[in-house]
Parts: sequence; C-alpha cells; structure tokens
Amino acid sequence: MTIGELAGLIAAIAFVILVIFACISLSQVSKMLKETNESVKVLSSDVDTLSKETEKLLGNTNSLLEDLNKKSIELDPAVKAVADVGQSVSNVNEAVNNFVERHEERQSRFSGFTKFVTQAVVMGAWRKLRQHRQAKKAKEMDE
Repeated sequence: MTIGELAGLIAAIAFVILVIFACISLSQVSKMLKETNESVKVLSSDVDTLSKETEKLLGNTNSLLEDLNKKSIELDPAVKAVADVGQSVSNVNEAVNNFVERHEERQSRFSGFTKFVTQAVVMGAWRKLRQHRQAKKAKEMDE
C-alpha cells in the first residue's frame, strides 16, 4: 500500500465518519422539527380556543359596561338630590348657629339689665318692709 492509497483510505474513512455524524445530526434535527410542528399545532388550537374565550369575555365585559353606564345615568339624579339635601342641611345648620349666636348675644345684653332690675325691685321691697316695720314699732311705742 502506498502513501497515496493510505491517504485515500484515511480520507474515505473520514468522509464515512462525517456522513454518519451528518446523518445522526440530520435525524435529530428532523425529530426536533417534528416535535416543533406538533407543538405549533397544539399552540394553534390553544390560541384559537383562547381567542374565542377572549371574544366571549370582551362581549360580557361590554354588556356589563353598558349596564353600568345605564345604572350610573339612573343614579345621577339621586346623587344630585343627596348633594342638594347636604347643602340644605348645611344651610340650616348655619342658620341655627347664627340664631343661637344672636340669642346668646341678646341674653348677655339683657342679663345685666335683668340683674339690675331684680336688684332694684328687691331693694325697693326691702325698704318698704323696713319702713313698714319701723312704722309698726313706732305705732306700738306710742300706744
């Protein structure tokens, strides 16, 4: 065997090994592509199911929003009425506070006057009582 034949034999063996590894790699790639295709099919069907469910969910959400909008429109006058009642209560409260303040002010003004009049009446009654007693004593002494 010559060197050329030996080199050819080595090259042929290397080529056979290369072809074997290429076949193994291609077989694995083919298997992986089949699994990928199956996964894509499963994902496609899942996405279709999911899109149908999402469509139903969006339909339900839209109907709920419409119902909520209708109820909100119906409640609007009631909320406005409650706000008006709140304002009225606030106005009444303010008026009552003003009345109480004025009443207390008048009462404090008349309090001094009432005290003075009461003292004058009591003093006058006391003087009359003393005069009456003195007159009675004087009359008893004269007798």
